[in-house]
Amino acid sequence: MHLVYENAIKNLISFWSGKFKDLDHKNQAYTVDKAIWEGIGKATAQAKKTIPRAYGPAIPNMNEEGVRITADMYSFWFQFLGPVLLQNVFKNKVVYDHFILLVTLISKCLQLSITETTVEEIRQGFIDWVEDYERIYFQYTGERLAACVSTIHTLLHIADGIEMLGPVWVYWAFAMERFCGKLARLIRNRRFPFSQLDNQVLQEAQLTQIKNDFNLHRELTFNPKDGPRMSEYYLKPKPTITPALRTTLAKALVTRFSALDATKDDLIPLERAKELLLASEIEGWGRLRRLGGGDTMLANAFVSQQADDRRDATFIRFDPLVDAKATALTQKPRLEQDRYYGQLTHLFLIRVPVTPDLSIEEPTEIALAVIDECHKPSRHKASGFNIFTYTKRMAPQAVDIITIQGLVGRLYWDKKWAILDRNGDVACDNFAALDDGAQPTEEDDLE
Repeated sequence: MHLVYENAIKNLISFWSGKFKDLDHKNQAYTVDKAIWEGIGKATAQAKKTIPRAYGPAIPNMNEEGVRITADMYSFWFQFLGPVLLQNVFKNKVVYDHFILLVTLISKCLQLSITETTVEEIRQGFIDWVEDYERIYFQYTGERLAACVSTIHTLLHIADGIEMLGPVWVYWAFAMERFCGKLARLIRNRRFPFSQLDNQVLQEAQLTQIKNDFNLHRELTFNPKDGPRMSEYYLKPKPTITPALRTTLAKALVTRFSALDATKDDLIPLERAKELLLASEIEGWGRLRRLGGGDTMLANAFVSQQADDRRDATFIRFDPLVDAKATALTQKPRLEQDRYYGQLTHLFLIRVPVTPDLSIEEPTEIALAVIDECHKPSRHKASGFNIFTYTKRMAPQAVDIITIQGLVGRLYWDKKWAILDRNGDVACDNFAALDDGAQPTEEDDLE
């Protein structure tokens, strides 16, 4: 946390913006044109609306005076926004490649499990990175000795720490910083602050033990209670399914109830699927959550678009099985799993009745998600990370909700959208709500 995000990354940003200490940054390969850097700051601030809250706190414009950038903000900018925003902005591509190497090395350090081979890759990778850092920023001149800060040398020992203690997420400082931030809010006694702090820590430990021993977590919580409930309510008009949306759902039923090895001619007729849909009970839902601590995704058709502080949690990644021989009309399908992205617009639970002619012998429930698919997203070749770009979306399609993997963020830059996908085996700082009656701050609410 402190070594990389609060020091190395912060120093690199100071170099790129020409503000690192009193060094001469004029005409250096690593400096970014002022107008471009201001555009990067604005794009960073605007991205908060298209990046879900689960990805981290909103990052302000780093160029504005008085803004405070926390470690988790640097972390997200460094891993996701930086590779997109910094492409083609340096005078020499070597600087961008040097930055991407650092992102790659830190991503390896954040893996949930690390092999000995990966540790050696990290060790050699940081040796190469530090040597390149000296060539780019230090340039082996006495006048630029200030560029050789001790934290750059410390990067060489990260692999040693992993060998002794394990992956860095096991012992990084995010959890302790959050706990310290919680304690700071508890200090009320100006005369004897340390005595009060000691008592607060002791009493919290005692209370936690009581909760665990007697299973009283709900009864002894200090989180805000539910607000007042309405004594009266009214029902909104039942939403209608448009003909186009009904056709989309019917196509999904054709795939669901046709034989797995059916050719195009053997599929259930679309009109028969529409009749089946009319005979079924349909529920619309606005929220979907993956079990086991997964993301909470919202259906765009049920989300208010009016809130100024809304952060988009409707764009998702889904991995359906697709027919690799879809263009061969007479051949049996060959299903392969593939990766897709799009905006979740509707969630439907369809209760299909018994239908003997379609071999539906008992009532069946089907959960479908309607998604506006992103048109042919291409991988961000300059970085090689889980970043994909697209310019437009396709017609909606309905898929089974089990194909949905999680939320993705988006960044608009250079006249196209970049999809930011964190779904993988890399650790991220994700904390539960505080149990002290206080709202988390940007420093300690690392979700």
